Amino acid sequence: MLTELEFLPEDYLKARFHRRVGFIRSWLLLALGMAMVLWGLQIGVWVRDARAELQGLRGAGFAADADVEKVGMLRTEVQAYARRLATIKRLQPKVTVTETVEALTLHLPDDVVLDEVRLWSVDEGAAARTGLRVTGWAPHEAQVNQMLGQLEASGRFGHAVLVESKPQKRQGATWRWFVLEMAVVETPRTEGKPE
Repeated sequence: MLTELEFLPEDYLKARFHRRVGFIRSWLLLALGMAMVLWGLQIGVWVRDARAELQGLRGAGFAADADVEKVGMLRTEVQAYARRLATIKRLQPKVTVTETVEALTLHLPDDVVLDEVRLWSVDEGAAARTGLRVTGWAPHEAQVNQMLGQLEASGRFGHAVLVESKPQKRQGATWRWFVLEMAVVETPRTEGKPE
């Protein structure tokens, strides 16, 4: 094989080789620098997006904090209303006069006249009792007994007892003056109204 003959001086060839290597190095450094600049810009965009997302999440967190606080206030308000309702239920009488008189008049025989209706209650803790004392007039003893039986059978009154019964003059005729005592049975309520 033939070796190539070079007519260029060896110093020139070495310098040309070093120039090419330097040129390639410069371009590689320039490309590497550009890549780093572009990478830095991209990282900046990612950081800016992440900060915006984080700020959005913090804003949502503040909105959620306000909602959580509002729910807490509503729970407190519900508990306050529940306590008020419990107090009202404790204060509300278990037996009302209106209901009792209405039930009494439903079982009142004809010609029987009531003079006095007295409702009383004894509070013995959880076992509160309500009683009723009725005084009135009846033309005959049979109507007093009929009333007594109807009150017992009604389910609204219990332990009805004839305390006193005696004949007396009233409006020119002899009538029976009577006194009845009985226990009043509580009626179940729905929404504060009797059934």
